[in-house]
Amino acid sequence: MWAFALGESKISKRKIPSLIIEHVSDRGNLHMLSLLEHRRDKYLVIVDNIDDENITAYVLDYAQQEGVDLRTFIEVAEEWLQKSNGEYPLSFELSRRGLTHGTRRIYKTFDLAYVTRLIGRAFSIDLTTPVRVRRRRATKIPAGVEIRPKASVIPLHA
Repeated sequence: MWAFALGESKISKRKIPSLIIEHVSDRGNLHMLSLLEHRRDKYLVIVDNIDDENITAYVLDYAQQEGVDLRTFIEVAEEWLQKSNGEYPLSFELSRRGLTHGTRRIYKTFDLAYVTRLIGRAFSIDLTTPVRVRRRRATKIPAGVEIRPKASVIPLHA
């Protein structure tokens, strides 16, 4: 087991204590699960994202009392991790599958200033920088060039 700490936030004026993140080397269990300590309370969570001020996570401790089917939720999270390897947040996958309404009651935001420890996998995706898409310019076809449609194209006036 090894650990590293996230430093102080430059955005906020208050001093945020460094977050201790411990990675567990045993991969025999579900390696997407984490233990989060927030204001001396401990929660079993799947971290959605960590940014400069907050940790957003799905709190599995609340799943039964909020009526969320934990078995189905874990299966979806396992498929997400195998498919994406944490390249995008779990909330994106749940939204894509239309499961956001059912899981929104266990989706919690924790203020980073009050989180003292995170044991497990920390998914941190930078969502502030926009994705740059490079597009090719459309070139005009000169007037003298003949355009031949492919054989698979259905004629307009058939």
